[in-house]
Parts: sequence; structure tokens; C-alpha cells
Amino acid sequence: MAATAQSSTIDSLKNLLQTEKQDSGRVMLLCDLAREYIYSQPDTALSLVRDAIGLARKTGFKKGEIMGLRGVSSFFTLEGNYPAALSTDLEALRITEETRDLSSMAGICRGIASVYFYQGDVPRSVLYSNRAIALCRKTGDSEELQKVYSDLGDTYEKSNQLDSALLYTRLGYMLCRHLPDSKTAESTSLCNMGNILRKLHQTDSALYYYQAATPGFVRQINYDGLSEVYLGLGDLYMEKNQPDSGLYYARLSYALAHRSGYADREVASSKFLATYYKSQRNIDSAYAYEEAAIAETDSLFSQQKMSEMQSLTYEETMRQQQIDEAKEQERVKARQNTLIGGIAALVVVAFVLVRNNRQRRKANELLQQQKKEIDQKAQELSMQKESLQQSYENVEQLGEIGRKITSSLSVEKIIGTVYHNVNALMDANVFGIGIYNESLNRLEFPSTYENGEALPFYANSLDDRNRFGPLCFNSGQEIIMGNMGLEYKSFIQEVPTPHEGEQPVSVIFLPLVAKEKKLGVLTVQSFKENAYSDYHLFMLRNIATYTSIAIENAESFESLNEALSTLQATQSQLIQSEKMASLGELTAGIAHEIQNPLNFVNNFSEVNREMIAEMREEIDKGNYEEAKSIARNLEDNEAKINHHGKRADSIVKGMLQHSRSSTSQKEPADINALCDEYLRLSYHGLRAKDASFNAEMKTSFETDLDKVNIIAQDVGRVLLNLFTNAFYAVIEKKKTAGPGFRPTVSVETRKVNGRILVLIGDNGSGIPQGIMEKIFQPFFTTKPAGQGTGLGLSISYDIIKAHGGEITVDTRPGEGTRFTISLPAA
Repeated sequence: MAATAQSSTIDSLKNLLQTEKQDSGRVMLLCDLAREYIYSQPDTALSLVRDAIGLARKTGFKKGEIMGLRGVSSFFTLEGNYPAALSTDLEALRITEETRDLSSMAGICRGIASVYFYQGDVPRSVLYSNRAIALCRKTGDSEELQKVYSDLGDTYEKSNQLDSALLYTRLGYMLCRHLPDSKTAESTSLCNMGNILRKLHQTDSALYYYQAATPGFVRQINYDGLSEVYLGLGDLYMEKNQPDSGLYYARLSYALAHRSGYADREVASSKFLATYYKSQRNIDSAYAYEEAAIAETDSLFSQQKMSEMQSLTYEETMRQQQIDEAKEQERVKARQNTLIGGIAALVVVAFVLVRNNRQRRKANELLQQQKKEIDQKAQELSMQKESLQQSYENVEQLGEIGRKITSSLSVEKIIGTVYHNVNALMDANVFGIGIYNESLNRLEFPSTYENGEALPFYANSLDDRNRFGPLCFNSGQEIIMGNMGLEYKSFIQEVPTPHEGEQPVSVIFLPLVAKEKKLGVLTVQSFKENAYSDYHLFMLRNIATYTSIAIENAESFESLNEALSTLQATQSQLIQSEKMASLGELTAGIAHEIQNPLNFVNNFSEVNREMIAEMREEIDKGNYEEAKSIARNLEDNEAKINHHGKRADSIVKGMLQHSRSSTSQKEPADINALCDEYLRLSYHGLRAKDASFNAEMKTSFETDLDKVNIIAQDVGRVLLNLFTNAFYAVIEKKKTAGPGFRPTVSVETRKVNGRILVLIGDNGSGIPQGIMEKIFQPFFTTKPAGQGTGLGLSISYDIIKAHGGEITVDTRPGEGTRFTISLPAA
């Protein structure tokens, strides 16, 4: 229904585009059409708004250019390319300032606020949201004001300021109820209410709002909104102890975000799923989602993007400063003009009142005062310029420090790098980083420095309320003291006595937090009073942010290494299990094969024993002709015993050859004999497990085949696996097929274009098309748990590739499957 409605709107806009002649009207239609495509076909939307921008610039249609740039920014925001989104919004903002388009300016400020929010810069996001609110109130634009309230409520919700979030979300919801086209806004407000109430643990109310928001997003085909709702429902059901429902909605959220390229949503759902699978000890799935989360996080918060954001923010700050300077210069010029007018008036007065010395002195004093004011303002502007230059240098310096800190994945190296950079910036007589150990509920300080010397490892319990580190970590608040002896009582009851050395006087403790996860604390201390300025504090806060990111990356890397080691160990065990299963199949077949010649040997030996007794009786009777006849029969029987004995001997030698470790040396081999032998071994192996099983075996061997240069036991293992799979397929089909079904497995050899082909077929149920691309992947199996490792076809594929050959499959659902092995002739 929703797709039909959207398709109808799109068709109407396309028809209007074909008839629209005015350039400005065409620009507006292109932007409207792009808005319809933004969630379902974002690439098409981007192409449309770029066409609109080109046409608007060509015709000088500024409002259309602004609309097009906002569309481009929306695309980059959804894609997670925040520097590109910010750059586009700032370009649009400059145009609105030139044209004094306050209505468009409000929307752009809202867009900039969203970009800073997604980058984690909440203060700047709130700043631009408040600018947008002020502009909306000036223009009376209720629709834009509703969007700003909704976004601001979302910002406060994501930063866990739930009272403010509830206030602005309700304001936005009340406004959208009075707007003519409010379906999108209403769904967004309902979703935000669900998020807030979920965090307030009002689960039933949250569930109501999520369910109320869903139909609107479905009608609009808004995958971004649906992804957020489904992730909220997943979290909600986990809290209600309904993990199946929680996992279902989290997977839906991930699938929508991944398919649509919404990086921010994909990170959130990946982390949710990784955490869940870790709790279930499902290492494979946890590893896969953790890897997806790290990849998307690196994409969103890469060092390059952070540097681009800092650079854009700095440039915009400089631009706003230049605007302020220009305004100030206009005011100074106005004062100068006033001053000139005053001087002219004074000249007239001087001529008129030349003898009035008192008036002259007053005029001179006024001139001096105005000159002082002008000089003072010029000095203030110079100081502001120096301050901005210093800010720029700080940003550059912080960027370089951040690159050094985040370049390592070792916690010890990270701490050392942070210490050397902090020590170069400020007086760091004592420096340390405490890492949170969740299992022991304590802060661990692996590398603390005092006067440049490394101190031994120590730890603080988080239950110790008389230490600054646990207090800072538990509260999440900074601790800053210029004189600890006078100020410590504001935080703790008494100062712990140091084991050795001096007592610090100036103390700073900062919490280390990354994406709302507490990681530890960072402390810098000096033996001097009031050792740290606002500049030091500013630099230290930014360094703490980089440190948090680096530590989280290091911990994630360590977790991934542990998961990888576990996977490798599991993989080795599974490969060994597959080898043992293959050997078991072979041994069962050989046991059945060797039984036949042994039965012949036993039977003929028993007959010979009886015939010898008869021959003795005939000799005793003097009937020598009959005795000679019996002797001839004995010779025939002995020949048969010898034949079957050699047959048993060859079977045993073949078994020993298969069980021996491969020498990796290829030798010419008869592929027909190899196929015939392993077909029978596979069949008898299955018969040994289930005596009731029976199947027809068809062979068609080309008689004049060249020998193949192979490692016979390795290729034999491939053949055994394929024959066993074929017999398994016909066994399974026989369970459901009618009485007329005859299980059949066939093998055929051919020589085609200088290559030897082995074709192994069955008349089973075939392989579903949906899994054809997966059958050669390691660990993939369609057999029930405990009946297959999923490594047989994967190992077979690798063995054939190592022989310079290839293995392909052709299947017909309901009719059967045929595998083709192609090998180069010797």
C-alpha cells in the first residue's frame, strides 16, 4: 500500500517534470522528487538534487540552490559521511546569509545540529538547534520549529538527559498534531517517546509508542526510522526477558540499516547483536557482528573524518569571526564619520567662538576620548585575532597528538604515548591512567609515572569512597583542584597518605568514556599550587577523548584476537573430526569388502579338509583314479584360496596406503580403478551402518583414459566424500518418496580437450538454489546437528584446486545432483 502511494507520487512528479518549462519550477520539482527517493533509492536522490543545483546555479535561482544543497547534505548524513554533510550545509548557510533567507537558514542550522550530534559533539549540536529555534520564532515557521524540537529531544535522549528529552519531544509532538502533512513528523516523535520511556524503564508505555510509530514509517518506506524502532523493540524485549523476540527485531534493524547503508544504525544494531551472541557464547556470530561494528565505527569516526570535521568547524568559526569583525569595522567607520562631523562642527564653533577657550578644551577632550576608544577597539580586535590563531594551533597540535595516541592497539604503549605528550604540554609530576576491570570491580593502574619514573602496578577498588579515582569513575564527573590540602573535603573525607615521595598539590582527574561506555580515569598531578590553566584543562580534555577511543580500540582488538584464536582452535578440531569421519566411512567399507574373500578362504578350506579325508578313504580302498580326481579338485580349490587371499591382501594394502600420512608427491594413477574402488567402499560403509539400505550403482568408464598425475589418497578422499554425499541424498529421498523410487548413484569418466572428467550423479532431491553459492564454504552443511561438520566439500574443493583442477555442481530440484571433477591428464 505504501509502495503504491509513493509510486503514485513519483509518477505524478515525473509527469510534471516532462511538461515544466520554467527553470525555477523544474528545480523545485527535481528537489521534491529527490525527497521521495531519499530513503528507498538514495543514489537516485543524489543524482536528482545535483541536477537541481546545476540548473539553479545556471539560472541564478538561489532558493533552489539552497534546497538542492540541503538534499545533498541529507544523502551524506544518511550515508554516514558527516564531513561531506557539514561542508555542504555550511555552503548553503553562506548563501542564506547573503540572501537573508531566514526560513532556509533555520533548516540548515537544524541540519548542522544533526551532523554534530552524530559525531558526538552534543554542545555544538545544541548550540545550532537553539539558533534554529530563534530563527523559526522570527519567521513563524511552525513546521520547521516542530522538526527542531523533535531533533533536540532526540539529541537529549541519546545523551541521556531524559527530562529535557521528554520536554522537547512532547513540544514537537504537540506541534505536529496541528500541521497539515505531519505523518513523518508524528512517527518520528512517537519513536523518540518510545526511546525515552524505554530508558526510564516504563516498558509497557514504550512498547505502545514503538507500535504506534511503526505503521507511519512503513507507509513512508522510511528504513532509517524503522531500523531505529526495531532496535528499540529488540532492546525492550530483551529487558522483558523475551530473547527470541528481541533477537528477531535486532536482526530486522541490522538488515534494514545494512541494506540501506545507514552506517550509524548499522553500528548500533551490530553492537547489540554482538553483545547478545557473546552472552550466548556463540563465538562465530559474535565475531561477525563485532567485526561489522568496528568496520562501520572506523568508517564513521576515522581520524581523517575527525580532522575534516575539526577543520570545517574551525573554518566556520573563523568565518563567523570575520563577519563579526566586518560589523565592528562598520560601527567604527560610523563613529569615525561621526567624529569627522564633530570635528567640522568644532571648526565652525571655533570660528564662531574663537575666544571661548573653555569650549575649545572640551572639544579637544572629546576628540582624545574618541581616539582612545578607537585604539582600544583596535587592540581588542588584535587580541581576538591572536586568540583565534592560538585556537587553530591548538587544533593542529591536538590532531597530531590524537594520531599518535590512536595509532597503537597496545594499552601499555597508549599510556606511554599519552604521558609523553601530556608531560610536554604541562607540569605532570604525577601521571596515571586507570583501566576499569569489570570482573574484579576495580581500577587498575598498569603504568603510573612520578617525576619521569615508572611506578609498580597498583589498583583501587571501586567501592573505596576515599579515593579520587573510584569517585571520578563512579560519578562520571571531573575532579579539579588547585590546592588539594584546602579543597579535598569537597570530594572525600581524608587524603590517602602516599607510600613515598611528595604529596601532590594541584590535581586533575578526568573520566575516560567512549560512546557512553566507562573505560577508566586519567589523572595529572603537580607538586605546585594552581599549576594548571584553562588552556591545560582544554588540551587535557581533548587528549582524554583520544585516549578513550584508543583504549576502546585496543580492548576491541584484544577481544577479536581471543575470538579468532577460539575460532582457529575450533576449526582445527572440526577438520580433524572430518578426517576421522572420512576414515570411519573408509574403514567400514574395507571391513565389508575384506569379509567376502575371507568367507571364500574359510569355505574352501573347510571343503578341502573334507576332500582330503575322502581322498584318504579312496586310497585305502585302492581306488586311485577317484583319489586323483579329488586331488585335482583340491588343486582348483587351493588356486581359488590363493586368489581370494591375494584379493584380501590388496584390500589391506589399500587401507594402509589411505591411512598413511600423505607425502605430497604426485604419481600417475588409474582414475577408473580409483573411482570403482571408492564407490564400493562408500556403499559398503553405509551398508555397515544400515543393513536395510540398498542402492543401484552405475558406472561408465572410458577405457583408454590417460593416467592422472595425483596424490591418490587425497583424491580418493574427495571421491569418498562425494560418493557418501550422493548415497546420503538418495537415502533421504527414499524416506519420503513412493515405493517406485529406486535410489541410484552413478559415476562416469571422460576425456575432453586434454582433461580427465569424473562425473558423480544421484537421483536425490537436489540442492535448493538459495544455498548453491554456500555449499563450498567451510562449516556450511544441510545435514542435522551431529551428522556433518560442513567441511567435506570445502576440503574437497581445496584438494582439487591444489591438483590444478576444478570441481563444479549442477542440480535440478526434485530430480538430482551431479558433481564434475576436472583434472589435467598426466
